Amino acid sequence: MSQNERCSVCIRECPLGQSFCQRRDDRGRLKYPNVFSAIYADHLFDKPIVYLTKNIKVLSLGSWGCNLRCLGCQNAGLSWTTTGEGLGARELDAKAIVGLAARSGCQGLCYTYNEPAILLEAIVDIARAAKQAGLLNIYITNSTLTGVSVQQLAPFIDAVAADIKSLEDGFYHLYCGAEGISDVAQKILSCIRLFHEAGCHVEVRTNVIPSANDKDENFRGIADWIRTYLGEKTPWHITRFFPAHRLSHVPATSTQTMLKAQAIGLKAGLKHVHAHFNKGCDCANEASLIKADGDENHLSAKSCCE
Repeated sequence: MSQNERCSVCIRECPLGQSFCQRRDDRGRLKYPNVFSAIYADHLFDKPIVYLTKNIKVLSLGSWGCNLRCLGCQNAGLSWTTTGEGLGARELDAKAIVGLAARSGCQGLCYTYNEPAILLEAIVDIARAAKQAGLLNIYITNSTLTGVSVQQLAPFIDAVAADIKSLEDGFYHLYCGAEGISDVAQKILSCIRLFHEAGCHVEVRTNVIPSANDKDENFRGIADWIRTYLGEKTPWHITRFFPAHRLSHVPATSTQTMLKAQAIGLKAGLKHVHAHFNKGCDCANEASLIKADGDENHLSAKSCCE
């Protein structure tokens, strides 16, 4: 099968008409590009992006679907669905979203909740409009964009919260549903490196799952990679896993393990290594939208990590 017969948006590179995320039509075009299921006004440090600027208010938005199937996903209601049914979604174009951000007192937009990689064209349009309006663009990702997609998106993105879950393909295959993606870990690292080289501010996140990606060699490998390819001042955020979805039987990450990961990162030469004990992800359990009565200033969502 030629490359022209495959989707080039994410590293799955699905054959056209066989979209894993089911957000693409038979020609590879994004379906429902302006439909969003979660909109919430929160703050930059919640992402966490803590070294870009002060803790500004941002309008976070997401839709539905994902190109992975993480067993411990704390946002499975949004990410695992392929139809978006029952989520109370609403259609908003780029102009409407930028206007809503302004009326809500937000200084930036954040693309999050479900995986924004699968919504490439919509995010590019919104991010372009946001930049023209003087808003910051924050991108929260599992780091699965292709190089072509990074080139399209990066000029409009100010900061990226990029996941590195592991350096092992086996972890991604077993815990993230990434079967069929060859060299998945290296492709994820390549995506992050391309954002960095394009001039985007990058902060790395690792959600630590007990007995899965909590080995010293994984921590050391991630820290060494960050220092080598992104620089010693690149922040590394170590987040706690909370029992969820198909890993509801797995306990929360211990404080000891998180402090050990932090110590390994600092010993590897990183200057900013943060352990987040009360946060597992940037999430919204209860996908909440603008009130039905049309009050566009009323935004709320229930975080699964609160």
